[in-house]
Amino acid sequence: MRTTLSLTQIVDQWLAEADALPSTKDDYRRKIGLWFRWLSSRKVDPREPQRIDIIDYKRYLMGIGKSAFTYNGYITVVKLFYSFCDEHHYYDNIGLGIKSSFKMKQYYKRPLSAEQSSALLSSIDSSTTIGKRDKLIIFLMLTNGLRTCEVQRINVEDFDKINDAPVLHIQRKGHTDKHDIVVLADEAVDLLEDYLSGREFTDGDPLFISHMKGRENSRINKGTIGTIIKRRLRAIGINEKDITAHSLRHTCASLMIEQGLDPQLVQDMLGHSNASTTKLYTMMARNERLFEHRPSRLLSSIVMNKPKK
Repeated sequence: MRTTLSLTQIVDQWLAEADALPSTKDDYRRKIGLWFRWLSSRKVDPREPQRIDIIDYKRYLMGIGKSAFTYNGYITVVKLFYSFCDEHHYYDNIGLGIKSSFKMKQYYKRPLSAEQSSALLSSIDSSTTIGKRDKLIIFLMLTNGLRTCEVQRINVEDFDKINDAPVLHIQRKGHTDKHDIVVLADEAVDLLEDYLSGREFTDGDPLFISHMKGRENSRINKGTIGTIIKRRLRAIGINEKDITAHSLRHTCASLMIEQGLDPQLVQDMLGHSNASTTKLYTMMARNERLFEHRPSRLLSSIVMNKPKK
């Protein structure tokens, strides 16, 4: 390092200048700390790492079984840190050019089919409070493409009517406000009223709460939502690693594209700031169609002059 500042002081400055939410900054601090500890465990001076050390760190994370999403997330934080150091002339940008993109690979979560989505909703017993809660969560994610963090943040007061249409004000990932809205299906309103009918609440209360003894009325967290959805999926025989809570968001986008809706509408629905992210869903839907119809088989019969069956 070309500075007398300690690593802790540099990290503090980096995070103070970062345009990110407090939760994101906490995640950055944790991940850069893991990087420094890994360097020390390899007898590498944390103040003098080299480009090869980042590559070795990436290989290490892959070797211990971290998913592409996870290890690329760690490497991205390391790259951001050394980009900051380079801008302030503290250290060279040793992460420049090291790949950490994962959108087209294992970051992808496979969507459900329309039939699987229907089976998932139908399998939930709505006679219990927990069943009513879970069904509403899953329905909102399937029909509005909400992320687990967006679902977690919903308060009772976030439901509204605009021009006689039921809407939900949502706080998008990375945002601190609830300026975005999604229009709800009538069935969502029915499920909402059914869930709230057995609860005492005020407008500021969280919508989705724990109903476990000792934790009643506390807001459920993202991890709990993910666990709920995985459990509900397993109940209908779906237990693949690439089908998770985030798959419901992918399902929403895929079904919209399959119905021929404008990709711009899909982008607006999912709250993507970049159209290239939405394009991924178009490519996924295209691959699903190719797999389903397998046009190469038809073409093979034509070029081979096979008789029709």
